[in-house]
Amino acid sequence: MRMTAVVCTRNRGALVADAVRSILANDHPDFELIVVDQSTNDKTASALNDLRADPRLRYLRSTERGLSNARNVGINQAQSTKIAMTDDDCTVPVDWLTRMEKALDDSDGVAIVIGNVVTADYDRSKGFVPSYAQRSSYLATTVRDKSRIEGMAACMGLCADACKKLSGFDPSLGAGSRFHSADETDMIIRALLAGYKVLETPDVEVTHFGLRSWSEAEAIVHNYLYGIGATIAKHVKCGNWSIAHVVAALASRWMFSRPAMDYGFQPGRLVRLVGFLSGFKAGMLTRVDRRTGHFVRPEEAQFTRTPF
Repeated sequence: MRMTAVVCTRNRGALVADAVRSILANDHPDFELIVVDQSTNDKTASALNDLRADPRLRYLRSTERGLSNARNVGINQAQSTKIAMTDDDCTVPVDWLTRMEKALDDSDGVAIVIGNVVTADYDRSKGFVPSYAQRSSYLATTVRDKSRIEGMAACMGLCADACKKLSGFDPSLGAGSRFHSADETDMIIRALLAGYKVLETPDVEVTHFGLRSWSEAEAIVHNYLYGIGATIAKHVKCGNWSIAHVVAALASRWMFSRPAMDYGFQPGRLVRLVGFLSGFKAGMLTRVDRRTGHFVRPEEAQFTRTPF
């Protein structure tokens, strides 16, 4: 069966070309690759010039901003029912699409697959590379199971039909949005609330090259927890009280263990707490459209009536 791979990029230039080459080298017999480019210049388009002759590659320029918007473009343009997503600073192994397809087919009702994101070799004196990796598989069937899975959308498989029924990723969450992060966390929660299953598995893996400088560390951790806080607030506003299990797991992790994402260092508790509480407050002050499960964006608020 056909697969769709999606890579979203903004001002990455030559870096995204490595991601695209690794996907085009996959051994899957039938796939397309959609690149959604939100760049403000032509460097990414130029970097991909030599690859765009491949008929499997579709290059889409988007004026929308924010990673969730780009991912939604990829989902809506997909010509298959199974989608594999990675980031523009990752490369994938030759069997990535084959393994992702198998994972999506492993159990009836699986809407999302979360794979491992491992780091390439890098110089720790210059910064850190976020990663997420688990040693065993876990199938989540309810929101109570959410504490067992986290993941990064840098290695995520999606059932296209389920994503469309869930109205896609929330454009107010994720990189480039007002809440900075947690687009995948929110999608996982909404999928579980809707009765879908989410599979976390180490059988699918990508390599992350996204080096962040040490000067960015505190802001990155703050923004990650800010998005989580906003996501929790949204579900509280929608009356999804089973989210309490997620909050309890976050509190336990904050008090007794490391964050689910591996930053390559141990972030301070105060930074994490302030980030979460700030995001929660901002989320509680933002209107939500219950029909889509998304925050109402500022440009929509004056036109859209919502319960909040």
